[in-house]
Amino acid sequence: MAASAPVEAPARPRFFYGWYIVAAAVVAQIVSSSTQAYAGGVFLTPMTHDLGWSRESFSAVQTVSTVVTGVLGLIIGGMLDRRGPRLLMTWGSVIAGLSLVATSLVHEPWQFYLIRGVGQSIGLAMVGNLVVNVTVSKWFVARRGMAIAIASAGISMGGVAMTPLAWFIDQYGWRPAWVLLGVWVWVLMVPTILVMRSAPERYGLTPDGMSRDEARAFAERNRRPSASSEVQWTRAEAIRTRAIWLVMLAYGIAGIGYGAMLLHLVPFMTDNGIARPRAALLFSGFAWSALFVKFFWGWMMDRFHARYLSVISFTISGVMMVGFLPAASMHNEWVMLLMLIVYGTGVGGAVPLQETVWASYFGRQHLGEIRAVAMPFSIFFGAGGPLLAGTLYDWSGNYISAFSAFAAFQIVGIALILLARPPKHPSATT
Repeated sequence: MAASAPVEAPARPRFFYGWYIVAAAVVAQIVSSSTQAYAGGVFLTPMTHDLGWSRESFSAVQTVSTVVTGVLGLIIGGMLDRRGPRLLMTWGSVIAGLSLVATSLVHEPWQFYLIRGVGQSIGLAMVGNLVVNVTVSKWFVARRGMAIAIASAGISMGGVAMTPLAWFIDQYGWRPAWVLLGVWVWVLMVPTILVMRSAPERYGLTPDGMSRDEARAFAERNRRPSASSEVQWTRAEAIRTRAIWLVMLAYGIAGIGYGAMLLHLVPFMTDNGIARPRAALLFSGFAWSALFVKFFWGWMMDRFHARYLSVISFTISGVMMVGFLPAASMHNEWVMLLMLIVYGTGVGGAVPLQETVWASYFGRQHLGEIRAVAMPFSIFFGAGGPLLAGTLYDWSGNYISAFSAFAAFQIVGIALILLARPPKHPSATT
């Protein structure tokens, strides 16, 4: 009797689908960052002048937004682990687009807080950082640093995409500009949603596109975690560690000024004699720098621990925050551009470094639920930054105290992240 032919293992795709997930994450973060973080700085001056609002009242919408995003994140994290990203992103795109269009109709601050602070924030929280970065972390382990860095490039690209918006507002007004942003969300998010998938195992794939033996060999050869060696923490286990609270505080306190700087840097430049379209163009230097430096941060994260790299990121950001003050007094656009570029190199690492720390400390299986634990801290720390900057400006007529405080927060972040050593799983002690 003839021997039966050996059964061949199914051929693996030549191109790992996880990289399509990364590409979709880039687009989603362009949408969320451009409309949520960067747009505010472009709209601040024309809206406050037209409607007679103070900068404090305009900035308060960022506080409302942070609170809404933080509360919603507690729900999104668990849903993401159980259901995957597509349903969340579908509803989020619909809500965000409608809210952006509706923002064109506001006349009173309470309307602005309700539509932008609540409506837009609900929609964009369902398509933004938490959803896409957790999803990318589920698809990659060995190459996670580079994958998250590339995905986070969308945040910086959102800033670049907003540069023409200043010209559009000057030509057509801020109300049509909000409508344009709503359409922008729908056009970009439809193909993005079609690409997104949940964890690779649900589709017969493995993280990084590696087999179990390949993942084990990678971990042994490079002395870095892979899908075969990564420890998976539950939320209950994670919250009992000292590390999770230190990580929350480190990135939370250091991040107080990030949103505020995005909102107030363009007005800061216009206050110092730079025309708004010109200021928006200079600000794009920050966005371009933060975009391209992410590839460097990704390369570094695949070789060095993100915890120590975070110290470098915080240091650069803090020095530049106070450096903007004397640079503006020089009234030299080239000096300001250089400062913005250097600032972008520091801030450009903030998101990928944080996401890599979370995933490398606690694994990917319950990452959505674990990341959601940090949301109340994001509320507490992130909500105050923009409001603090606006209040201090209205009180003093300048940004000296606000920018100095934000730099001090970076120093606190450095101390805390150095204390946040990777935790040991309880199973390692038994």
